[in-house]
Amino acid sequence: MANKLFLVCAALALCFLLTNASIYRTIVEFDEDDATNPIGPKVRKCQKEFQEEQHLRACQQLMRQQARKGRSDELDFEDDMENPQGPQQEEKLFQQCCNELRQEETYCVCPTLKQAAKAVRLQGQHQPMQVRKIFQTAKNLPKVCNIPQVDVCPFKIPSFPSYY
Repeated sequence: MANKLFLVCAALALCFLLTNASIYRTIVEFDEDDATNPIGPKVRKCQKEFQEEQHLRACQQLMRQQARKGRSDELDFEDDMENPQGPQQEEKLFQQCCNELRQEETYCVCPTLKQAAKAVRLQGQHQPMQVRKIFQTAKNLPKVCNIPQVDVCPFKIPSFPSYY
């Protein structure tokens, strides 16, 4: 009798552990391999400067605002309830961001934008679609800011399973 009770309890405990373990998901992110990248040392220098000096503050703020809206993959300066000063303030922020990007070395634009997007992602609790919007905004900023020699940043946008 005791053996049967032990087996039933063990089976229930195992089921509970398996069910509980399947609830948690981990998102693993891989950076590009600097060893195969001919400008790897320059990129590391860009990342180090970003961390030390906190470049692209206006761009980070723009990414946050765009993520809150999250309506499309395009930059959106429409009037909304969260921004009572309207599109003028966002347009000014956009211009500041573009000016910040123009001050970066050309080879630093994309690595620095990627760092900025990661920083924004880590600074708050974001839904998966908001994280996508943060990285989509960062990826497209060089194009919409007309940064010379940079069109769209080649970094990957995090993807999330549809059941989130």
